[in-house]
Amino acid sequence: MSESKFSNTQLRIISALVMVILVVIGVMLGKFWMLGLCWFVGALCVDEALHQFSGLARNHKKYFITLGIYSMFFLTMNFIDHFDLSRRMFLALGVFVHLALIFYLFKFPLKDKVIKTKSLEYPTIIAYLIMIPLFSFGIYFEGEMWKQNLALLLLVTFGMDTGAWFFGKNFGKRKLYPEVSPKKTVEGFIGGFIVSGILGTVFWWLFFHNFQWYYVFIFALAGIISQAGDLVQSKIKREFEIKDSSNLIPGHGGVYDRIDSLIFLSPFFALIVKYLGSNLT
Repeated sequence: MSESKFSNTQLRIISALVMVILVVIGVMLGKFWMLGLCWFVGALCVDEALHQFSGLARNHKKYFITLGIYSMFFLTMNFIDHFDLSRRMFLALGVFVHLALIFYLFKFPLKDKVIKTKSLEYPTIIAYLIMIPLFSFGIYFEGEMWKQNLALLLLVTFGMDTGAWFFGKNFGKRKLYPEVSPKKTVEGFIGGFIVSGILGTVFWWLFFHNFQWYYVFIFALAGIISQAGDLVQSKIKREFEIKDSSNLIPGHGGVYDRIDSLIFLSPFFALIVKYLGSNLT
């Protein structure tokens, strides 16, 4: 078997550039195509949950049914304006589910393998944990500022990840949650949410022309929530004793590995954007 001519770091950079290009193309093509891209990316995450975590074969009846339900709800609620109320109902449900997962993250010992045990009884449970917040994703496309809303969501998530990596690598000494994610540090966590807070506030000021000093804390909180999503996925993977959700993206692992924080933050962030938008003059 021949070795790759690219290092892992090079593969990560190339893959990241390809992903950025796909998002840029989707944004340039408009709302319809960008929503279609969101549906496709979500479908890949659902596929990874069903196949890699739950062990369902791709020709299994439950696999087809679950992907069908995901597609039906996502496409219906995010492409038909009549279902605006349903998006908000699933937004509230997404917040509730993710609050329950935060409770799971800190209150259930890893050795109990709560999610894995439930998955033996209900193989599609992880897929639905991913799907529920995605059903309301069309909320980000309401109004004329949808591009800015999406960019802000990506920026805050990226700010948390990059800030945590930089400060953790250069200043990290104390482990944040070694049982779940041994490489994460307290210093990286603090640096990450500070970066998220600053980047989010500056972006909001530049593109929405509105500034309040406490916005830094709001966007920092958003960064913390995105980090919680990453820890939740790490804990679930440790329960299932798998390293990545798949090997689809060279150097990165699976699609769900890349956007777990974004999916987790999404319902909370929609509420944040709505709140800050109501303060615009």
